Amino acid sequence: MTRSDEESLARYVLGPSLGVRRGETVVVEAWSHTLPWARAFVVEARRRAADVVLALEDEEAYFRSLALRGRAGFPRPSPDLARVAHAYVCFDGPEAYSRLLGLPTGDFAAVLDRHAALWQRATRVRRTRAARVVAPDITASLADRYGVDREAWRREVLDASAVAPSRLSALADRLARRLRRARRIEVVHPNGTELALRRRPGTIVADVGRVPEEERSAGRVWTQVPAGRVSVPLAPGGAEGRWEANRPVYDRYDNPSVSLGPSFRFRDGRLREFAFDRGGDSFGAAYRVGGPGRDRPAELTFGLNPRVRAAPELAEIASGALTLRIGGARGHGFVYRTTLVDADVRLDGRPFLDGGRLR
Repeated sequence: MTRSDEESLARYVLGPSLGVRRGETVVVEAWSHTLPWARAFVVEARRRAADVVLALEDEEAYFRSLALRGRAGFPRPSPDLARVAHAYVCFDGPEAYSRLLGLPTGDFAAVLDRHAALWQRATRVRRTRAARVVAPDITASLADRYGVDREAWRREVLDASAVAPSRLSALADRLARRLRRARRIEVVHPNGTELALRRRPGTIVADVGRVPEEERSAGRVWTQVPAGRVSVPLAPGGAEGRWEANRPVYDRYDNPSVSLGPSFRFRDGRLREFAFDRGGDSFGAAYRVGGPGRDRPAELTFGLNPRVRAAPELAEIASGALTLRIGGARGHGFVYRTTLVDADVRLDGRPFLDGGRLR
């Protein structure tokens, strides 16, 4: 019998990704609109002889609770769920995301941060393996907002979700071995990009669709499905030159939701000029109140997933993509990610990527 998309995804996530074993406890955190996917995950967990808890966030109850309690308590999953879970699966929501757009900035950030400090600390009890699964949240309203074909987007995400963690891990290891030895990173592209960066000593983080024990021991419990990236921390004061993005920036909570043509000039390690074909006003408004560190590149991410091409919200994991994160050096405040594909990269003057492909 042919398996449905929901069943195939559940087998992948609870199998190669999270490695659920007999007798373990699986928590599936879902929203009303993702319930068909959640059912498949519950059945798959039971097929594996695991215990399973379905934590359903009913969307209407969520918004009524938000209106009722306000700052007194934003609706969030209980840390007790993380405390009992060996494996934790999360589907994003709400479907009616536009109902959050009128919240004050501080409240908006708190609402989006569903898995806050108490939840994170609770994962240490069992060193929980957690996965954020993208496909269930590809809704018709979101596809309309982005102006893309929903079925093509969904198909691409499901295909990308099926890339084996072992394959992504092998690619990540090859990149990370060479990046660890590098001090200077140069990015060049025919579109005018010429940017020099310095790597900051520290951990190079890979997301390959599973969470190894050593990652959980360091407090990093999450993976994303689909996955595929290697992220390198950047040294303060090291950015010099020009970055011309050639991929749209998709943000469901921004206006416009699709920004085009981000262009950035860096001098003495700081952002000095920026321009956009579309979306510059929104960027500028957020940047002006962004606080310390808003003007410093903090991270460069190398994409690995060969099946991501144009899917919204997944540019940074596409094979051959480079994503520059500006701001957020200490995990808070202004953050902006901008992506360039098919660039040449040199490490300490030696060729590393040629048109986005490893040399």
